[in-house]
Order: sequence, then C-alpha cells, then structure tokens
Amino acid sequence: MSTFRAVVRFSLIATLLLAVPFASPRAQEAEPEAPAAADAPAKAKPKPKPKPPAPKPAAKPAAAPAATPAAPHATWPTGASTLSESYGDWTMTCTRPGEKITCIIAQSQGDSQTGRRKFGVELQVPNDGRSEGIVLMPFGLSIEAGVTFKLDEQTLGKGAPYSLCVSDGCLVPISFPTLALDGMRTAKQLFVTGQKSTGTEPATITVPLQGFPQALDRAVALSG
Repeated sequence: MSTFRAVVRFSLIATLLLAVPFASPRAQEAEPEAPAAADAPAKAKPKPKPKPPAPKPAAKPAAAPAATPAAPHATWPTGASTLSESYGDWTMTCTRPGEKITCIIAQSQGDSQTGRRKFGVELQVPNDGRSEGIVLMPFGLSIEAGVTFKLDEQTLGKGAPYSLCVSDGCLVPISFPTLALDGMRTAKQLFVTGQKSTGTEPATITVPLQGFPQALDRAVALSG
C-alpha cells in the first residue's frame, strides 16, 4: 500500500451556487382580425357556385425532441495549482503541481471552539477498482483492536489495523473497493467503530454522507 500523508487536508470553503434562469415560453401571437364587412349593395348579385373544398395538406410529422447535450468535461481553472470545494459534509481538494492532477475527498470532525481536529477520513479517486485512503482516529482507543466500518446497517469488510500515531490522533490506512463507494452513494451514514482502551466498550463515530456522491463525481471529473 502506498504511503499517505500523515495529516489529511480538511479546509472547507463556501459552495458557489449558480442560479440558472429559465426563459419563459413566448406568448402565442394573436390571429389578425377579419376586416369589417362592407355595406350591402343595392342590388344583389348572383351568388357564384361554391367551389369544392381544397384538400388539406398532409400533417407534417412531429419533430423529434432535441437531444440533451452531454455535460462538459470539467476543466481546471487557469493558473490555479490547488482547488477546494465543499459538498454537504464533504470537501473535495485537488492539487496540480505539474501535469498530473491529484484529488481527494475528505471530512473532519472536532471541537469547533478550540479548532482541534479529533477525527478525519480521506479517500482518493478510485484506481484499478479501489479507493485508497486514511482515517484519523482520536486518542484513548485500543490499538490492537483496530477499527470496523458499517454503512447504515451493513458491515464493510473485516476492519482495518492502525499504522502509527501523530499529534492529532492515530492513523488507519484503508482501501475501499468501488462496491463500497457505490454503497456510500446511497447510504445515509458511515459508522467507524473502535474499542476504548479502558475496557470493551466500543466508541463509534458517525460520519454523515450528505454530499459524498457529488464530491466524488467532481473529483473523478477533475482527475480526468
């Protein structure tokens, strides 16, 4: 497994909402009014013989509806080396030091008053059927027990072991198959569970998945 950064990036920025105006349909043009009838002549003229009605032209086949244009390929902002966007509870961050673009999607949790991060999860764009990533767990958990994952009520794999601890907590490398990512698109919550070091009582962290599909799709599009 490749080596990951020790501390994940979790900076959030406001999402830019683009309001797309809808053009109202044009009003149907009114039919021209018929001219007023002329005064009746003093002497009635003989009425001409009625002509047979002209055949009605064949109705034109209805035009096929215009095809919906495909979504344009995501383009990298000119001159930018880093791009960060927020989608719900998730952040998408891409870097481009050279020609290659590297994107991750991440979420962090912590103390809003002190700004101290206590938990974080980072996933890279899927490659060869898997998405590599890392989880930052808080201190006070049993290292030997590792962590387990659940999507709503469905267990993901057999869990994962810790690798090392840093100043913010302890790191758990993860490798999710694309099947797990598909489940994260439709699930509401990801549960990450560890065991407290003071006993057998579990400690579960709830990770909301709102915005995860959009962040993942955006990262994949930018990665090209």
